[in-house]
Amino acid sequence: MTIDRRTLIAEAALAPSVHNVQPARWRCVGDDGIALFEDVATRLCVGDPTGNDARISLGAAAEGLRLAAGRAGFALREAEPPLAEPGLVPVAGYRLVSDAAAADPLAGAVDARRSWRGGFATVEDADRGAAAALAGADAKVVTDRALLAELARVYDAASYDFLRDAGFRRELLSWMRLRRSHPRWATDGLNAGAMAMGAVEARGAGVVLGKGFALLDRVGLARPLLAEGSKVAAAAGLVVFHRPAGEAPFESGRHFYRLWLRLEAAGFGAAVLAALADDPAAARTVAATAGVPAGERVVSAFRIGRRPAGAAPLPRARRSLDDLLV
Repeated sequence: MTIDRRTLIAEAALAPSVHNVQPARWRCVGDDGIALFEDVATRLCVGDPTGNDARISLGAAAEGLRLAAGRAGFALREAEPPLAEPGLVPVAGYRLVSDAAAADPLAGAVDARRSWRGGFATVEDADRGAAAALAGADAKVVTDRALLAELARVYDAASYDFLRDAGFRRELLSWMRLRRSHPRWATDGLNAGAMAMGAVEARGAGVVLGKGFALLDRVGLARPLLAEGSKVAAAAGLVVFHRPAGEAPFESGRHFYRLWLRLEAAGFGAAVLAALADDPAAARTVAATAGVPAGERVVSAFRIGRRPAGAAPLPRARRSLDDLLV
């Protein structure tokens, strides 16, 4: 069976990554090998100083490669990792072996999966029931409306605490593409279309997060302008993703991607609520509210709901294959 590794890598690149920085770089090795690296130029020095989110993103990319290989009739076997190179950190080495049983049903949700940052359709009781049914070994689901409203307040408070850091805002803005004319609008980062922002809202976001923040914060307007809690409160559910406290972030990333694909396969749009995991106090509140077991850590959270009828998929920015291959 012929191995088209470029096609597999292109599909693996559809995996989610923090701020859509896409840190994974790939190399075809020999006749059946693929090496995975991290591009250090994509690191978030302020938002992800320990590299935890980068390693989760790389784990998601590796799981994306496994799903793509399985769909093509191959399994991944671990191989010798590559050597470090300037600007590239070696992550893993893989070898492709023919295996007709390697296909994974979640691979069918890869093409459709993307962040849904818009509003949800009106939630019906059946939607809450379907959301609750998504609970699993590493996922707790909150569907009670009063608890969702409370967690929405927790999310807005935690998110705003991060945004009050000027360095965090500058780094975030550097990865936001608020005008379609931005040269990397369709390549990486967070473009206004993917964030469900119209042109006026996108221009406003640039002002609020940029030069206007200090004044707007001082008069009490920045927080309500940046708040997104209403979308959490209106969700069908809030999914809390948790994994063993001592687990490597790379492994957590593999399961993070699989959970998001499960949400997509169940017909839900999802948006990540990173602040609920990144802020220690918020993470403790979420864990207690959702009933996360002792010994587990909150890795991430999603708000989920049905997309409005007829809603077009939000655009997805991705680096070219030539940019990903090193």
